[in-house]
Amino acid sequence: MEGFFRFQWRLIKGVFLLNLIIAAIGYFIFEPWIPFLTGLFFGTLISILNFRLLYITLNSAVKMNPSRAQVFTSSRYMIRFLLTAIVLVVSLKAEYINILGTVIGLISFKIAIFKVEVFNHSKLYKNTMTRKEEK
Repeated sequence: MEGFFRFQWRLIKGVFLLNLIIAAIGYFIFEPWIPFLTGLFFGTLISILNFRLLYITLNSAVKMNPSRAQVFTSSRYMIRFLLTAIVLVVSLKAEYINILGTVIGLISFKIAIFKVEVFNHSKLYKNTMTRKEEK
């Protein structure tokens, strides 16, 4: 359990570092950059919340019988889906939140997971960089 908690914190730090870089780039691209930054922060917080809700759902579903777990996880999925839809609608309607920043914030957690789990393994680089003739 503690290993997963450490993994979560490593992902969250990676997301905030990635969003810091995106915010610096967005500062030069967007003229009023405050709405972009607000959208980025808003999307990131909701993305982290969705990840935590997924963790709580899976921890609870593992302890249930299969039919009840299926109903439980499906209902929680719909709640997370509805939460994401509400966030996107709010960012579309609000003038002080940029929709592009919100979408990037929602996607940035997935990019951080991809970076940590795929690109940090040296075995991947060894397998992709060695030629078949060398084996």
